[in-house]
Amino acid sequence: MLSTPNPTNPLEHNNRAVELGSKGLWADAIREHEIALEGDPYNEQFKINLSGACLRYGDMLASKKKYYEAMVQYRKALFADPANAVADKNLDECLRASGKNADDPNVRHQIAEIAETEGRFRTAQVEYRKVCRMTDDGSSHADLARSLLKDGQDVPAFEELKIAVNKPWKDKVEQAKCHSMLGDVLWRYAKVARDRGDRQAGLKRLQNAAISYRRAVTLNPLYSDAIQGLKEVAREAVSINGSFDNHLMLAGAYQLSGDFEHAKMEFEECWKKNPNSPQLAKARRSYHLAVVMNPATPPAVLATSLQKAEDILRQNNQDPEMLFIYGRGKEQQGEKATALKAYQAAASINPHIHPDLLQGISRLGGGPAPAAAGAGAPATAGKPGVAGSGTAAAAATAATAPAVPAEKILDPRRFSAAEGKMASGDSDGAKKELDALVEKEPKDAHAWLLLGRVAEKKGNLDDASASYRMAYNLKDPEAKDAMNQVDLSRIQNLKQEAEKQEAANNYVAAASNWKDACTVAPHLPLPFKSLAVCLQKLGDNKEAEKVLKKLKDIEKE
Repeated sequence: MLSTPNPTNPLEHNNRAVELGSKGLWADAIREHEIALEGDPYNEQFKINLSGACLRYGDMLASKKKYYEAMVQYRKALFADPANAVADKNLDECLRASGKNADDPNVRHQIAEIAETEGRFRTAQVEYRKVCRMTDDGSSHADLARSLLKDGQDVPAFEELKIAVNKPWKDKVEQAKCHSMLGDVLWRYAKVARDRGDRQAGLKRLQNAAISYRRAVTLNPLYSDAIQGLKEVAREAVSINGSFDNHLMLAGAYQLSGDFEHAKMEFEECWKKNPNSPQLAKARRSYHLAVVMNPATPPAVLATSLQKAEDILRQNNQDPEMLFIYGRGKEQQGEKATALKAYQAAASINPHIHPDLLQGISRLGGGPAPAAAGAGAPATAGKPGVAGSGTAAAAATAATAPAVPAEKILDPRRFSAAEGKMASGDSDGAKKELDALVEKEPKDAHAWLLLGRVAEKKGNLDDASASYRMAYNLKDPEAKDAMNQVDLSRIQNLKQEAEKQEAANNYVAAASNWKDACTVAPHLPLPFKSLAVCLQKLGDNKEAEKVLKKLKDIEKE
């Protein structure tokens, strides 16, 4: 006989489940716990109760050597509560008993992949989470995010994607896919905001989607899906607000897709709104470079860019970038002698202005590229900025240039505008300047550091941490301390909750909070130390050893 009343609400279903569990009727208890959680899906205690019931049922099945059925229950326990360390440990033991190497991330990844292919997303997610704990790289978190998206869990998927893009990657193509996936989620929810009339939220999500798509294309310039996504979000942004920035975004998207005619039209819209913008001047240079580098550029478009290059060189024949653009365009038109002279003139000023410059000189039979000279080459008659015989550039061709271009030399004055805006309290203006810098030169470590400072000043700690992490990965000497300081602030709530649970001897909940803190602050020793202590108190020494190994790596840094 059952003493609890027939359940009519989630709490009563939970109480009925607890009573059924006390009588060892685990299958019935689990059913009632699931009904309770379905009625109140955000109730953390209900999740823990369901996880505990599945764990006990799994233990009973495992004791009878029904390992497959036990693994089903352990995975249900871990899906309900990923912090259930005992269920995780017992699942490993069942896998070993069934002949699988539970400690090999490739084995766990294969189990997850098969489950995902078969539409068993909960099993896939439990196994992908295990792989994430084993490897903690970008690819593993992206796999988990993809499975969550397929299962309709957009919010946790979005959080995993944000983690994934800041983790180490071995494959740039896969990394680009992850950025594009993040862009797709943001684009989808931008449309949701638009449909409910929230214009500001829609625009913010569109801008963030555009950033994700651009990063994808930076990693993989041939990624057509990301380029298409960038075009779509930019068109939507222009339709909501035809600002200079949105038209510039759309121009860049068209440029990336090779649609130079539409890109030119968008640049003209930008010129109407702000003809003196330094951003527009930089973007137009980028456009002319893209035109001459694309072998499929229509002849009329190529001719227009070459005319612009000539106009600029008439005003300044010591502009190495424009000399290279002019030479590359002439090479496309088949005028190899003129192209070679333009390349040599560019190299006499800065042989590293573009990775293709030295190859271009060699390709056209010019021998070793000239060394950089203190002054540019004078123009020959009728051709602006192209070195003729007897010029300093021609004489310099005897010098030997390195076979591989050196690291790009960045102008130390490039931060002046951003730093001025930061000093005056114009954080938005500073961010705009710095976004333009990192878009042009994604490996500019100090620009990422300053972006982090701007975000921190605005109170956006997640963005600050991501920017500091980029600066840290690019070896900025100030980035590590800045990143750790921000991450310490970001984990304060998790730290306080974990310490509260530790004081109540609830080490399962404490470990869960410390794990989240480790994810948020992967370079900070504190959460890893505390997580290891919790795991040891739970008796999970194997997992504690892995955490301590990771802690040792962090401390070595």
